[in-house]
Amino acid sequence: MIRVATRMALFLGLALGGLPGLAQQGGEGGALRLECGGIGLEESQRMRADAPMHALTLLFSTVDGAYLADVATRIDDPLAGRRVEALCGPIGQVDVAEAGRYRITARFGGVTQEHWVDLVPGGGARLALRWTE
Repeated sequence: MIRVATRMALFLGLALGGLPGLAQQGGEGGALRLECGGIGLEESQRMRADAPMHALTLLFSTVDGAYLADVATRIDDPLAGRRVEALCGPIGQVDVAEAGRYRITARFGGVTQEHWVDLVPGGGARLALRWTE
């Protein structure tokens, strides 16, 4: 697992270029989409600026504020049987085709967090997930 130790390392030392990770699952009623990235200053700024256009923006960090990458992330729409998952971080953006209650599950360093959120397409919700070191 890659752990970005400081914010400066995230913004200055890890500018990797290329496109962020993207996971998507289609199905009846629409798709779930999870875009992962935020490594490097330009990508982080773009994703934060685009946050209002997504149903949910996730931010992965330690309680001390260091950003995290390679967080095993899963978005479930249990009633419709849809799921999308990817290694994500430090930012993840979720798009949904229809309003509903979705389960967010994220695992890092052997610790799993689960959150239920009500999402609407383009709703601009935010969720910060933090782990202790």
